[in-house]
Amino acid sequence: MSIIVINPPNKPFTNSSILAEPLDVLQIATIIKSKFNNVKVIDMDASRMENNIDNYLEDRNIVVFVYDYQLPLHTSATIDNIFEIIKNTKKETKFIIVGKTSTYYYEKFLNNGMDVVIKGIVDDSINKVIENIYDITSLKSIPNIAYKDSNKIIVTEHKIIENKFNELDTIDRSILEFDNYMDTRTMISSRGCIGTCKFCTTPYFFKKWNGRNAESVVEEIEMLKNKYNAKKIMFLDDNLLVDKERINKICDLLKEKNIKCLYGCLCSISCYDYELVKKMYNVGFRWIHFGLESGSETILKKMNKEMDLDRIRKIVKEVKSIGYRVRTSFILDYPGSTKEDIIKTKNFILDLEPHELRLHYLAYRVGTPVFYENKDVKNKSQYIHSNKPNIYNEELTKEINNLLKELKNKNYNIIYDECDWNEYNNKDVDTKIAAFTPIKYGMCWYE
Repeated sequence: MSIIVINPPNKPFTNSSILAEPLDVLQIATIIKSKFNNVKVIDMDASRMENNIDNYLEDRNIVVFVYDYQLPLHTSATIDNIFEIIKNTKKETKFIIVGKTSTYYYEKFLNNGMDVVIKGIVDDSINKVIENIYDITSLKSIPNIAYKDSNKIIVTEHKIIENKFNELDTIDRSILEFDNYMDTRTMISSRGCIGTCKFCTTPYFFKKWNGRNAESVVEEIEMLKNKYNAKKIMFLDDNLLVDKERINKICDLLKEKNIKCLYGCLCSISCYDYELVKKMYNVGFRWIHFGLESGSETILKKMNKEMDLDRIRKIVKEVKSIGYRVRTSFILDYPGSTKEDIIKTKNFILDLEPHELRLHYLAYRVGTPVFYENKDVKNKSQYIHSNKPNIYNEELTKEINNLLKELKNKNYNIIYDECDWNEYNNKDVDTKIAAFTPIKYGMCWYE
């Protein structure tokens, strides 16, 4: 029997210049490989595959789709691709799916050919499901799954699964070809978040933060350098700086081993520590992202993200003075936003003047408080990279356009839609970008 773990094709395919390894797909494949030998990974998005996998199948198969699990890489339209792949499959195959969307909308997936939906964290259940997928009686004893029995949807016992990311094996990258991906390598050293932002799925899906120890993190960095010739590595942890002692030790080990590489990371303002961030710079960190989301205290409070704006101004100024390239993100249409809130955000952005600006329209992600609190919003976009507002508001749009005009006056490159980010690779470290689409990692990082 063949076991295939699939990163489904995006709709449309992901811009080739920002393609990163599907780390959550590889992580789940690594868990499966710890028990089963015949495991393959297919990245249909990177390989530009149409919705047919028959050529990769044997006589009997188990296919595991990883969609919207830890990394939100796909549009909502990818769901249609998954259903079409199932319909086009002619060989004997059992289909399993893991991820946030299927956790909350399991009926839709089961009614379109999926055999089993694993709800929530899959670390303890994925191999049990694979082992028992042909035995309905045994499936009933596995918690946190949904499946069909004689056309009746069965939902098993809900059990709280603790986030034990530190106990997982390091990702086995040997089961994937890396030729199709951007030159900046990526890794994840922790899972979960200590924040409770109302628009983010992470704290509600993975719950408590948990990270791998410093030694295993540095071992992975060494492997990426030695085996994949990594010059730049992007940490895709939601918040790398949660455990300051761990980061301190990582920095000490990088210095001790004299590992030469450049790094980027995402960080929460609440975890900022000047001396630690400076120490990180000294071992190669050159890029940092802060999810600020608004310059209005009123909107930040609605987001459950109350922050001291003056402290943020001080932090961004400090980090830039150390030598970092700084990216910040802002949500421009959060529910309840007024003209005054957008003006405050505009002035805040112009005051901070980060090197990179990621401008968002709200993704109403299923499982988040903001999704359930705004029942009046129809056709809620769940795609975090949407470049269109959910509801057109002439007054807010006018102020957003004023922001873009002022950013142009400050020499920002304004990106409204897809572009070839490779042309920015050799730009100066101070090149400024404001984009409504994902920005490539690794641009303008220098020693």
